[in-house]
Amino acid sequence: MKRKCLALLLAAILTLSAVSFVPALAEDVNYFGFDEPFNIKIGVSYAAASDFTFYGGETVENNAWMDLYKANNIFPEILYEVDPSQANTKLSTAIMSGDYPDVFRVSGGDYKNFVQSGAVADITEAYEKYASDELKEFMNFDGGLAVKSLYVDGKLYGLPKVNDTLSNAYMMWIRQDWLDRLGLQIPTTMEELKAVAHAFTYDDPDGDGQNNTYGIAFDGMDVLTSSIGSMHPFFEGFGVYLGNNGLSYIEDENGNITWGGANAEGMKAALSMLQEMYADGAIARDFITMDSQSIFSETKAGRVGMWFGPTWGAMEPAIYATQNDKNCRIVAAVVPSATGETAKSYATAAANEIYCVSSKCAKPELLVKLWNLNVHYMNAQFCTAEEFNMYYGDSANYSGWKTAIIPAGGFPNGRETYALLTEAIATGDTSKLSTKQLENYTSIKTYMDAVAAGTHDPADATQQRGLSLYTVYADPLNAWTVITKLIAEDDYMYTAYSGIPSEEVSSMTGTLKKLLVEEIIKVITGDKVETYDTFVNTWYAMGGQDAIDEANENR
Repeated sequence: MKRKCLALLLAAILTLSAVSFVPALAEDVNYFGFDEPFNIKIGVSYAAASDFTFYGGETVENNAWMDLYKANNIFPEILYEVDPSQANTKLSTAIMSGDYPDVFRVSGGDYKNFVQSGAVADITEAYEKYASDELKEFMNFDGGLAVKSLYVDGKLYGLPKVNDTLSNAYMMWIRQDWLDRLGLQIPTTMEELKAVAHAFTYDDPDGDGQNNTYGIAFDGMDVLTSSIGSMHPFFEGFGVYLGNNGLSYIEDENGNITWGGANAEGMKAALSMLQEMYADGAIARDFITMDSQSIFSETKAGRVGMWFGPTWGAMEPAIYATQNDKNCRIVAAVVPSATGETAKSYATAAANEIYCVSSKCAKPELLVKLWNLNVHYMNAQFCTAEEFNMYYGDSANYSGWKTAIIPAGGFPNGRETYALLTEAIATGDTSKLSTKQLENYTSIKTYMDAVAAGTHDPADATQQRGLSLYTVYADPLNAWTVITKLIAEDDYMYTAYSGIPSEEVSSMTGTLKKLLVEEIIKVITGDKVETYDTFVNTWYAMGGQDAIDEANENR
């Protein structure tokens, strides 16, 4: 890289900026900034979020990330600051006005619309020239699938937040203490799940002598929610793969792409069982008005014994349910199966969080350089411990990654964290743990030691945090035991297509999901199961066939 001038270095030192944290770069290429000051416009929405806190006196304008940008000759100007719920609306309004941020986030469903509107810049050459080896490693974490899906007519217009797809599998969460009280085992088949749900409803599993519990909770407002209470894992137990948005792609016996919900026989068997459980009362009578927040309330109050959710699906419920019943124990298990084979988890590498640079930006390589900075400073293997704490955050002096222009870039490290925490808990050796992992370890150990000593206090904040993390990492039946089993046995149904849909398909996705959700709810609450056969034809006629045809053409 061309060396920065001495004046810049001195200025950075005098202002206590991050000069010591400007990484060494390859010769003649400035991967992290510019040789001359470059002013950019940004929009801010994180500061008003309910889950965000500033530390160390930092502000939107003055924080470690802002100092880092300036040390690399990137000078952000805050164009607007809004509540997170208004971010998308504000961005759309700003783009319509012609005065909008230079770098911004778009959803997977909107990505092609932005490309076709001309609002975002082509970064194909910029990525090839300026992407650091660290960034390339990050973007290839999923085999490069997410990045590849963003090419439109051979050109790249954005970079995705890369996820560990396999670790995002859903699982069943169940009250082990209720099973123990009733002398039952964790269900492994759907018929066993049905029997357990009935027992949780009528056999007083909490032992309070009251008729105040039920079997399994579902989000009746969304049905395929990405939060807890989703039904899509239940359908997977019957060999039906719908994913979170209902537009799922699987291969048929001839190798062609088809819709995951086209398995009518599997879907009717699943709906029939759901209908029976609803009539039995094992599913709440008012579940059709429940959303994910309602499910959280039910689980935290100790009213329900089973639900489906991701790895974090019991973190909050465990904290609050334990305050109502100190013996509460919520454990994770693989989704029961109705087919005689292990239920497979639908896995998609689709890019859902994409960052783009404005077509009005004079230097579109800005996006790549910001990503280079993110990946370097949000991963402990690339920077010093001091740097990592400064930019990832330490909940004391630095507010962390959410204050970055692109709040992404940390390698998905759930698998590594689970392995390291498991070893540390077993041996007491914490030397391999990062600062964040050590915080988690300390919380877990505080909870475990209190339980062992008989001094567990459900109201203690540190023990609460430890208990929530215990459900993910440390319980003998924690979330990662399920993920590890799925990965080891390759129990996944991989999506047959991960491309970004066209504007036409994107525009009909919401309608198709709405139709599917309505059909599911109608059957569960009493309609004939056989109506699903007719519904499949309707789904295809309302645009589903166009989506499947497009996937087959573009795969």
